[in-house]
Amino acid sequence: IAEVPKPAVMGRTLGELGVGTYANIAVVRSSTPLYVALGIFVQHRVSALPVVDDSGRVVDIYSKFDVINLAAEKTYNNLDVTVTRALQHRSHYFEGVLKCYKHETLETIINRLVEAEV
Repeated sequence: IAEVPKPAVMGRTLGELGVGTYANIAVVRSSTPLYVALGIFVQHRVSALPVVDDSGRVVDIYSKFDVINLAAEKTYNNLDVTVTRALQHRSHYFEGVLKCYKHETLETIINRLVEAEV
């Protein structure tokens, strides 16, 4: 497609647009039991939880899609399993976590999502 006019908003950063959460982020650890993660979804009204290691580094993400997948595959009979164990039921197509930064423009982020075919 030839150059399509872009709205001015595409050149603004996430910070300028007020998009994102940068403090008090609800997270889980790899060892967090699944029932605790489900409670955090409800309590914090979020659609995804970063899975962090002991240093606080994001190593994965547990999303509502993963919960729906558990239900669809009927593998939800043991909610005591860890988040890591639950993530083993994730389909093979998952290729990792895409990150967006506050200083990046909306255009940059949309391009990243398109390239990753999200």
